Amino acid sequence: MAFTRLAILAGAVLAVTSAPAHAVWKSYISHPLGFSYEAPGEVKVTKGSYEAPVAGRHNTIVYQSEEDGIQYQVTVVDMKTVANNAATLLNEATFRFQDKKPLLMDTFGRVDRQYGRKLTVDLPDKARAVGSFFFFNGQLLELRATVAPGQDIDSPDLSRFIDSVAFFTVRARPDATELPLPN
Repeated sequence: MAFTRLAILAGAVLAVTSAPAHAVWKSYISHPLGFSYEAPGEVKVTKGSYEAPVAGRHNTIVYQSEEDGIQYQVTVVDMKTVANNAATLLNEATFRFQDKKPLLMDTFGRVDRQYGRKLTVDLPDKARAVGSFFFFNGQLLELRATVAPGQDIDSPDLSRFIDSVAFFTVRARPDATELPLPN
């Protein structure tokens, strides 16, 4: 009996110590922009620009982290000046995401009363990207998870990231980190 207990304990210790290390996921929130999401790693913030034929040129805020060969990126595009074309702008963004790439999934969805689209595409060299697009409060919000070539394209972390977005900020975890606005 003692031998059996010892064998079970040794097996449990071996299972715990040989399991792969998993990244720590954190909750991030932007009260001024009105959304939250979860991602692993430390988020870096940058300014950028978005340019498309219909949308024109607009300023962006990009939040990005990377962990285990997957890049997690949230882009907020300020489109208040053209917000009356929201449906067209949302479709243009999803078209640009999937243009000339094998499309594996394209679905409409709703999160906290915000309608959007979610797509999965294959990229060259056995890489994959999953994107989720929403237009709210005069902003285009794009969440994109991109797996580097040679990494696990079937990682559940892609969906975990994409599906973590919330527009009711009360749904963020209490310990959520406030996302900074770029200088």
